Amino acid sequence: MKKNSLLKNLKKDLKDKREYKKALYFLFLFIVFFICFYLVLSEILYVYINYFFGYFSSWILENLFRVSNIFIFDSINKFSLIVIPKIKDPIIISFLCTGIVEFCLLSSAIFASKGIDLFKRFYGFLIAIPLVIFFNLFRITLTTYIITIANLGLAEFMNGFLFRIFLVIIVVGFYYFWFKNSYK
Repeated sequence: MKKNSLLKNLKKDLKDKREYKKALYFLFLFIVFFICFYLVLSEILYVYINYFFGYFSSWILENLFRVSNIFIFDSINKFSLIVIPKIKDPIIISFLCTGIVEFCLLSSAIFASKGIDLFKRFYGFLIAIPLVIFFNLFRITLTTYIITIANLGLAEFMNGFLFRIFLVIIVVGFYYFWFKNSYK
């Protein structure tokens, strides 16, 4: 029953020119903010972000999971390596592992949301930072730990699964609850 009413409301909103303009305005702002965040994080701050996730993932593995490892930052190729003596190949913390795309999506949606006070948008942005960092570190370290105790196939599955959960639940879920609680 709710699905039909949702579709009816969506069709009605798409026929309403004001709602259509609001949606296009949101999309425009979303794209502009995404490009700005993406350029800053991937071009200017990427090396520091990658180092951060590599270093702290290594530290968490060593101190919480008791997995002996060596952290290496490759400044030429700009990625972190975690070398674990138990496994043949090093763990590479690449661009997708940094959570930059997820953070850009979430931050862009927050700042593009019309009808919400600028202070609430900035507050949502500030809360998103530690949230994305925490869940990203969780995903990296858990996947790496699974590699050390199980096989690579299971670790790849878990990495993909955790990535999708991270993207849907954290990004979409946080935005939904933030928007619901912030909208006037």
